[in-house]
Amino acid sequence: MDASSCYETLDVAHDATPDEITLAYQRRLGTLRASLDGPNRPAPEHLDALRAAYKTLSDPVSRRAHDAALAPPPAADPPSGGNPAGETCRFTFTGGGGAYFRIWIVNLFLSLLTLGIYSAWAKVRRETFFHGNLMLDDSSFGYHGKPMAILKGRILAVVLLIALSAAQSAGPIAYAIAMLALLPVVPWLVVRAFRFRAHNTSYRGLRFSFHGNYRQALTTFVGYGLLSAVSFGILFPLFYHRQKKFVLDNLRYGSSQFQCATTAGQFFRVFLQPVGLAVGILFGVGILTAIGGVAPVVLPVIVGAGAVALMLFLMPYIRVRTTNLIWNQVTLERISFSSSMEVLPYFRLIAGNLALMVLTLGLFWPWAQVRLARYRANCMALRLPGSLDGFIAGETANAPAVGDEISELMDMDIAL
Repeated sequence: MDASSCYETLDVAHDATPDEITLAYQRRLGTLRASLDGPNRPAPEHLDALRAAYKTLSDPVSRRAHDAALAPPPAADPPSGGNPAGETCRFTFTGGGGAYFRIWIVNLFLSLLTLGIYSAWAKVRRETFFHGNLMLDDSSFGYHGKPMAILKGRILAVVLLIALSAAQSAGPIAYAIAMLALLPVVPWLVVRAFRFRAHNTSYRGLRFSFHGNYRQALTTFVGYGLLSAVSFGILFPLFYHRQKKFVLDNLRYGSSQFQCATTAGQFFRVFLQPVGLAVGILFGVGILTAIGGVAPVVLPVIVGAGAVALMLFLMPYIRVRTTNLIWNQVTLERISFSSSMEVLPYFRLIAGNLALMVLTLGLFWPWAQVRLARYRANCMALRLPGSLDGFIAGETANAPAVGDEISELMDMDIAL
């Protein structure tokens, strides 16, 4: 493709920002895909030209070379070709809120109609949508989970929850015994969950795999979890750090292993800064209200409202900072990842989604999820020295879905 046609192919200005280029590519790609089933099918070279234009303009190095090619060549010797620093590939999310709304509303209706049985099929449809619309280097991810395997896991999850509920009804002693009996099972569930999720995720036909073992999960989720509990949450950053290390250091793509170089001290700094600010603000509010003669009945309300407002901001802050911290130090062989999320744009996105869901009585939920997925994808990139096709598939075991569904139903937040 002629270099001068890149901006025209994407229909963007020559000074377009990276976000404008990504949005234009997604818009043009969606238009081409929508016309595949129509009478005027686009020629294959149109799609190739669109992808080539986006690949050129989304990478700063190739874009500079492209812009230089538009100007008359200088009299001096031309610069040498190639990109010794490697190629940058950006993630994109091409799904639309309307498309996901149709999936979501059918999933919701059929799950209610079947008393939750259809939820296993609903999960497959949901994951297939989000995996299939996550693009990297013009290729999408794939999801291969089977509904029947997921349903079996959910049935076992319900059985365990019923048993715990019965133990709780029998008294605190019986409930404590049941919880202690379940504690050694948690690491097994965690390992099975990540094996299932990794095994059923693919990119360019090559599956991911998870190789963590029971001992590692026991140390991470039981050992460090108990340390966080007995320290009244002071050691939670250490617990959180160990979770992420456990997941990423045991994750593989083919035969290549991910590695996360973060340290516990970095996580403590992320958590301590906003927590210290929150404590200081709440302490100051308490002093000012006391000096101002506020009634004792009103003081807890003011402090509580302030705490809620702070948490609504602190959660996005911690989410953005930890996400950037993790992915900016993750490598896959010679491939390095990067995350460029920003606190204020992410906070505005979360606040806007929340407001629109309240106004629509929850019907905005599918659009909210798509907006989050698009923002996160647009902030992710990887730099590699060669092609992703060079990875070799490793051996992966056929992991069952039991652990994944129990962890999801019991609200164990162990996902990245």
